[in-house]
Amino acid sequence: MSDDERHSISVSVNPKKRKIIGRMREVSKKLKVSTHEPGTPCKCKRFMCFEKVSQTERHTILSNFNGMANYNEQNAYLCSLITVSNIKRRRPRQNEDYAFLHDKAYRYHVKVVRAGVAEEIPICFKAFLAIHGITKRKLELLQKSLKSTGLAPKDKRGKHSNRPHKIPNLTYEKVISHISSFKGYKSHYTLNRSQRLYLDENLNISKMHQLYKESYPEHPVSYESYRCIFNSKFNISFGYPRKDTCSICDEYQAKRKELQLKLKINSSEEILTSLRGLESENTVHKKKAEVFYERKRTLRYKCQRDKESEAICMDFQKNLPVPNITSNDVYYKRQLSVFSFNIHILATNESVFYVYPETVARKGSDEVLSMLHHFIMNYLDQEIKHVHIFCDSCGGQNKNYNLIFYPYLKKNIKIYKNLNAFAHLQHKITIPNCLFLTNTMTLINF
Repeated sequence: MSDDERHSISVSVNPKKRKIIGRMREVSKKLKVSTHEPGTPCKCKRFMCFEKVSQTERHTILSNFNGMANYNEQNAYLCSLITVSNIKRRRPRQNEDYAFLHDKAYRYHVKVVRAGVAEEIPICFKAFLAIHGITKRKLELLQKSLKSTGLAPKDKRGKHSNRPHKIPNLTYEKVISHISSFKGYKSHYTLNRSQRLYLDENLNISKMHQLYKESYPEHPVSYESYRCIFNSKFNISFGYPRKDTCSICDEYQAKRKELQLKLKINSSEEILTSLRGLESENTVHKKKAEVFYERKRTLRYKCQRDKESEAICMDFQKNLPVPNITSNDVYYKRQLSVFSFNIHILATNESVFYVYPETVARKGSDEVLSMLHHFIMNYLDQEIKHVHIFCDSCGGQNKNYNLIFYPYLKKNIKIYKNLNAFAHLQHKITIPNCLFLTNTMTLINF
């Protein structure tokens, strides 16, 4: 792919990336929410709290409380169990000048399910703390919020403005600008419009952070902050797209760019018509590809249920240069190419690889047929009667008499006693030059 076909990286408002879990701060927050433990009995003689609420019911209440998602949900639940009312009569045991007088009266209860009906059981202050495993300070916070606003308190942790170590706005903009300066690739061969861009497979966040420090030494930022901005503001992955392009897609991209350049010079109706026709042809081409992949998925499910049917895909991986080193001298010398031929069993998701250097054999029809024959003789079950072969349209795997005559031979002639002749062997061809291997492997270091 040329430099003109690379795409500029822009900030994404909602990057559709899988959320990274398991970081220590996320784990610690979850532990604080879900590790409340029951307290000691209140020994209350007025409500008889621990006698009215059985141990099983108390365990259920605490388990449900620990299972709540976050701090705000727990606060809302606790506040729903507290009733606030005005003081009806004061009986201070000390002089009113020194006594601490409450503004409101609070009553507590828990909800238990008995015989399929939810009941509210009144309990005392200490029992409320013990059953839910919370502290007195926590309950006082709830009381204060209910008294002043009538609502449960919200979690304000991390929302204050006192941030002495906050990244300066200028440094933040420099990080955004640096990440945006990289050119990425899009996944072309799909009808779904993905916003994800792909950077070089040899690049990673650590290397990008090192490049940032070299480019902006006057605006330092930690690796963790750089990584956080990278994951939250961009939709970027490393490596090449899982869907490879084909010659028809590449031809479409070249023609579309040519017509777009002509439109800038002369916006005639003829050019617009040609551009719309070109886009329609590309849409039809991609729909044909989707139909092919749908047929492959259908056969995979069928072969998982039918023991007499099997579907395989075969293709060559890209040539692996040996040795795979980063020395500058390597780029000026010819390296040995290693070929890797993959036969993938759709039903079991297993793969068989045939690896050999270019000094042993080539990538012609004889080599492909030899590996296919070895696979059928050694890896296919004897009960299989129907075989479906998927491959692309390169000359070694298609468009030659060897591959055409081989299925006929296996279907009609019983060569070996321990191998039954196939009742049906079908050879399927994909969209031209569309690779079956959806994941281009990183070069192996020998």
